[in-house]
Amino acid sequence: MMTGKQRAYLRSLANQADTILMIGKGGVDKDVIRQADDALTARELIKGKALEASS
Repeated sequence: MMTGKQRAYLRSLANQADTILMIGKGGVDKDVIRQADDALTARELIKGKALEASS
C-alpha cells in the first residue's frame, strides 16, 4: 500500500506528463487495454483521460 506522500509524489509527476491514453465513446476494449499495458511497460506511469461521451 502506498503512503499519502508517495501518492502525492506520483500525482505531481502525472500533472507534468502528457496524456497518453484517451478513452472515447467506444469505452474500454481489448485494444485500449493493450495500449495501456504497452504504455505502462514503456513508461511505468501514464496519464489517461476519459471523454465525456465515453460510456
